[in-house]
Amino acid sequence: MVPFRQAWRALARRPAFTAATILTLAGGIGITTALFSIVDGVLLRPLPFPDGNQLVSVYEASPARRDRTSLIAPVRLEDWNRLTHVFDGFSGSYSENVTDTSGAEPERLEGRRVTPRFFDVYGMTPLVGRTFTDDEQRYGGATAAIISEGFWTRRFARSPSAVGARLIVGGRGYTIVGVIPRAFTSTATDVWIPAQLAPGLMTVRDARFLGGVARMKPGVTLEEARTDLTHVQALLGAQYPKTDKDWTVDVRDLKDVRVGDSRRAILLIFGSVALLFVIAIANLAGLMLVQLQRRIVEFAIRSAIGASRARVLTVVMRETLVIAVVGALGGAALAAWLIGLAPAVFPMLPRLAEVRVDTRALAFIVCASVAAAALFGLLPAVVVMRRNTAPLLSAGSRGVAGTSHHLQRVLVTAQIALSVMLAASAGLLVRSYGALSRVDAGFTPAGALTFHVGAAWDEDRARVAQIQERLVEGLSSLPGVRAAGFANFLPATGATLRYQAKVDGLTGSDANGSFTAGQRTVTAGYLPALGVPLLAGEWCAPLRSGAIMPKTVMVNRQFVDAFAGGASIVGRNLTMTPTSATWRITGIVGNVIEDGPAAPAAPYVYMCLPSGAWPDPEYVVRADADPRQMMTAIRQLVREIDPTRPVFGFKTVEEVVAGSLQQPALNARLLACFAGAALLLAALGLHGTLTLFVTERRRELGVRMALGAGPGDLVRLVVSGAGALVVAGMAVGVVLVLVAGNVLRAVLFGVTPHDVPAIAGSVLALGLVSLVAVLLPARQAASVSAVEAMRGE
Repeated sequence: MVPFRQAWRALARRPAFTAATILTLAGGIGITTALFSIVDGVLLRPLPFPDGNQLVSVYEASPARRDRTSLIAPVRLEDWNRLTHVFDGFSGSYSENVTDTSGAEPERLEGRRVTPRFFDVYGMTPLVGRTFTDDEQRYGGATAAIISEGFWTRRFARSPSAVGARLIVGGRGYTIVGVIPRAFTSTATDVWIPAQLAPGLMTVRDARFLGGVARMKPGVTLEEARTDLTHVQALLGAQYPKTDKDWTVDVRDLKDVRVGDSRRAILLIFGSVALLFVIAIANLAGLMLVQLQRRIVEFAIRSAIGASRARVLTVVMRETLVIAVVGALGGAALAAWLIGLAPAVFPMLPRLAEVRVDTRALAFIVCASVAAAALFGLLPAVVVMRRNTAPLLSAGSRGVAGTSHHLQRVLVTAQIALSVMLAASAGLLVRSYGALSRVDAGFTPAGALTFHVGAAWDEDRARVAQIQERLVEGLSSLPGVRAAGFANFLPATGATLRYQAKVDGLTGSDANGSFTAGQRTVTAGYLPALGVPLLAGEWCAPLRSGAIMPKTVMVNRQFVDAFAGGASIVGRNLTMTPTSATWRITGIVGNVIEDGPAAPAAPYVYMCLPSGAWPDPEYVVRADADPRQMMTAIRQLVREIDPTRPVFGFKTVEEVVAGSLQQPALNARLLACFAGAALLLAALGLHGTLTLFVTERRRELGVRMALGAGPGDLVRLVVSGAGALVVAGMAVGVVLVLVAGNVLRAVLFGVTPHDVPAIAGSVLALGLVSLVAVLLPARQAASVSAVEAMRGE
């Protein structure tokens, strides 16, 4: 231990170098390990289910748009279970916000209704209790519920007595029969309840509302499963031509589905971190090489007084090992801290609960970092041991400085090039986010507030209808409220429903003469509350208690342009799946970003919704003042109508629209942070190189001063050396940007991968950072004294 204490004391005499090296090493190890652990946990590691690689998500696909998948009708899911040969089972589910009134106060829960075999398909075993029985899953059977581990902990403090307790949902009691582990679901589900679908619904082949999951038999590939299910659906198309003809299926790996659009963001982040790690290693090498000039005489003296080559190398190796151990420990601690911070930084990423520090990645990165530190730490000693020490002692190591300086210049040029590439990529994403945020939403988000009122799908619809009518009437009567209504889904929330529609007098491009259009169900005040303009015709009829609502719809401008050539179709009849009912078109409204800001305007049908038809809608209120001031009045109104109903999910519509930009905004922020770190590391590397330049040429600078050169001449000498490195690095960096631009194409909107302002901005940023890095070495050069420089040599 004594030799290592000596090594630590030796490092303590060089505090700036020691701190910079350890921080660089720890930062590179910690950040890279944390990000790779997230990539591994989210993208690479199998799902936490028995034989998770056999699980797939299944969908229907319409004849019009095979690239657009659809939810599944329950009857069709049962047909697939009956006819397939390569699956062990299919099941389905749909989400539903439910209200539990078994406690002192009503509590809103994230619920999920499931069809038979749901937990069997996943192969999940409850932590406590059991899964559903056949009786609990049939229509009219016993009521039961399974709760999540999180809800079990929050409500029951993990007590086994939770099994057997009762929840009251929609006025019905549900007995808790089991607790499911936290890692089971990718969403924050609190409770699972059997769907208990009515026999009549099991005959409606157009009622597509289930998300499907299936388990393939052992040894079956994804392609074999897709082929078999496609064949089964073709048989159903022949048997039920009216509803199933030309419809096909899609089978996707469940892990890929859960990762979703996050895959691009994670790979983008990991690629950025990998580049940052390369820059950090280059900077670590540069820090080690800066010590070359300062320690050559020390090593020469050790060698001259009799120290063997092995002893000199051992001294250096001990110091390097101390730096490596401290840096590795700091990196491991940083990685653990960053992973703990990940849910707050990446709230939209799936499977974060499964992420742990990847020990394999940590071991590899530590070994790579230590190897780099050892390589460049031993280089000074190796150089000295291979040379005659006398010239080094007399000439101050001028004979070896050139080698280190050349390698240092290469490393700094590489750092600058990678920094330019990261900075340009960040600039592209920032400009892309700016373009997205400027997209015309088609409505006025400012001044509108949205919220939910708890209701369940299996409640008495007459009671729900009465509550909705009284609530809309009460909201419209509140002071300062200009309009109020509700719809099944808000714009830009990812809820994309596509159905086939037919319009009298028009022939669509689909095989049966229909059109494929998006669908929303709305009430009279919903679109005015959003601020959507009415272009022709009239709005939906207001809700009236006990009155029969006329079957009317509105269509958007894109529907008219795409299917009617811009001609007015107000007054024509329209039919739309899943029902064959006839609806009259009464109005044309403006285009709304229903599918998100990045999606082009699509044809949409807005069906006028009778009260009670959609129990858990999105309420929207438009007020003259700040809409958030309405929350207290809204809660009081709901309490007066039904005190058992929870009010939740208050958001301004501006926040809803901003949420649709969350992923691109996060991409831009993260890459900007990495680019900033890269620029800082590049500046440190450039600063180290110029410091080395001034130190190694101190005698030359003194001679120049003695011959009449002024401080400005010496500053220009240093700046010209820096300029050559910066220009070379920028040139290489711009080439890298042009080559790698297509990698970012998939995540860009309104910006090309070779956007000139983004590339120019990265070059300018690097130039400014480089200028700051040059200042101290330039001032050091300008302050050289000719007498002291000659005497020091």
